[in-house]
Amino acid sequence: MRLAWIVSSADPRSASFRYRCLMPAWGLRQLGCRSTIFSGSLPSPEAFDALIVVKLADARLQEVANAFRSRGKPVYFDLCDNVFIPGYAQRQDPGLSGGSAAELARRATAVVTPTAALARVVKDHVATGREPSIIPDAALTFDAYQAMSAWLPDRLAQGRPRCAAAGWRGLFDGVLGRSARSRSASVADEPRDRTSEPFDAESDWQAEHLPRDTARIVWFGRHGSFHSGFGMNLLRPLLPELERLHRDRPIELVVISNNRHRFETLAAGARFFTRYQSWSSERVFFELSRADLFVMPNGADAFARCKSANRAVLALAHNVPVAASYLESLEPLRDSLVLDDWRGGIEAYLLDDVPARIHLARAQELIAGTFSIEAVARQWHALLRCGEIVTSGGTSRPCAA
Repeated sequence: MRLAWIVSSADPRSASFRYRCLMPAWGLRQLGCRSTIFSGSLPSPEAFDALIVVKLADARLQEVANAFRSRGKPVYFDLCDNVFIPGYAQRQDPGLSGGSAAELARRATAVVTPTAALARVVKDHVATGREPSIIPDAALTFDAYQAMSAWLPDRLAQGRPRCAAAGWRGLFDGVLGRSARSRSASVADEPRDRTSEPFDAESDWQAEHLPRDTARIVWFGRHGSFHSGFGMNLLRPLLPELERLHRDRPIELVVISNNRHRFETLAAGARFFTRYQSWSSERVFFELSRADLFVMPNGADAFARCKSANRAVLALAHNVPVAASYLESLEPLRDSLVLDDWRGGIEAYLLDDVPARIHLARAQELIAGTFSIEAVARQWHALLRCGEIVTSGGTSRPCAA
């Protein structure tokens, strides 16, 4: 099957591209699907068997969707954010709004979302009579990141992305070469290239000179947004718990984000070790390779409730235990992490290694069956086959992944 993907930017540093296009396309290659990724240009319906539009909905795409459908070829609209909330269209991409998304959804064979919460929102705003298909974000591993980086340039309809594949791979190897220890055998076994040193040497020196038994707690993500309460400030209720535990075991909180000023305001007066790192995929992988705990406080507004579990899945896939506040997308992982109990979760994971071992063992089984790239690719493949039947007139039943 020949698949045309349309994205705003084919850059693996973009989470929406990485999770909703690159990783599924990479997995689908093993199931006989050949993907071409378009960014800035548009595919011809004659050259492809199906169209997948990822987090875009401007007028050009409405026309492309019509061209595919008029030729009996399925169109999938993958939406990973609640774009129907007020103010979303004021972001950097004004072409993606609740109105434009609803219009493209009505033209699509199926709408795909990563969460049940977002699927319900789509259904409320788009009266098509079809249930949205739910396909989760996959777990990203070190090996897959390297392999996809090498594979991507040949799948682009127009040249190479801003960072060449070798550049991503070399930078990532250099980052991991700085780690004093690794939780992942696949990471530890990689050759360590020290020719690339993209990070702040002073902050890494601090990390390497803390007390030997310091517990490293990691949070990563965007600092926040005007249209939602998610972001760095959600860490504030955790600070007293970290200060209390710091009396029994040294604590370092590592925040990987995109606003140093907000971090400095948050951490001012904290009575434990803190460290800020500018966000990058490479830095996230590096810090997870030596983390003892990932914390994931979640917002409760209409945008935040629809968010994916991908950060928790990423941490668990790297054998880092997770303490989080409730998010519906975390339900499948409930027995593999601690929910809504910051004190109990932090103490259980950092003062006793048994709970972490039990939860991480459960998580690996669940990730393999539900959140691995292979599992997500199988869900996409089933949806694509269903779409072929629907558009050929064989059945009118809704497609569901």
